Amino acid sequence: MTFFQIKPVFFYNQLDFTGNLILLTGIHLPLLHNSGVRILFDAIYLILPFITTLFVLKNSRFQSLSAILMLLFNLLYAFCFSIMSFVSIKVMLAFMTVPFIFMFRKPKDFSFAIESIRILFILFFFSTAVWKIRAGGIFNIDQMSGILLGQHNYLFLNKYPGGFKDIIGYLIERPQLSYFLYLAAFSAEFIFIIGFFTKRFDKLLIVLFILFALFNYMLMNINYFSWLPFAGCLYFAKFTQTNK
Repeated sequence: MTFFQIKPVFFYNQLDFTGNLILLTGIHLPLLHNSGVRILFDAIYLILPFITTLFVLKNSRFQSLSAILMLLFNLLYAFCFSIMSFVSIKVMLAFMTVPFIFMFRKPKDFSFAIESIRILFILFFFSTAVWKIRAGGIFNIDQMSGILLGQHNYLFLNKYPGGFKDIIGYLIERPQLSYFLYLAAFSAEFIFIIGFFTKRFDKLLIVLFILFALFNYMLMNINYFSWLPFAGCLYFAKFTQTNK
């Protein structure tokens, strides 16, 4: 999950106005051609969280500046990484938003920041359920089988050995069973709507998110564990001053 590991040789553009503004600077080109720049980007990406953590623990006046720099750099890093690899920028959402919390030092401001990111996370998760309704996937019993086939076609094209291929093939051939898993994921996403109205069930939402992440990792090879900081916002929101 770093530039040094993937050694990018190309990038692809998207219909993204903000992203195209970044590309106009040409900052992505040295990442393609210079290994030293890639190492520098990776180093900054990994070091900034440690520096910010240190400032937070010491309640330093540089905490806000460090958090702002981390947030802006993470946005840049995530965008460039997503256009030069197969990793979706969605996987890096927590890295691009959670630093916002640490921009604030006053307890009440800090509390409101946690509340804001909590609401954003609930919105992100619930909107995926709404999209399944809008796109009609939830009404298609073959939807999950089709997704699995598209996601893991390499297993069958390359005669990939192992039990994982057998499990995926079993689910593809039984659309009713795979649809049940799809429906369970949809239900977990839709239940997040209760987070807009109360915090009483936040622990349940944390459990559902962890199960969702495990489900995606084991069956889809999609790693949503990078979203765990959002679960922290759900947990710590009950301690914020806005509850008092």
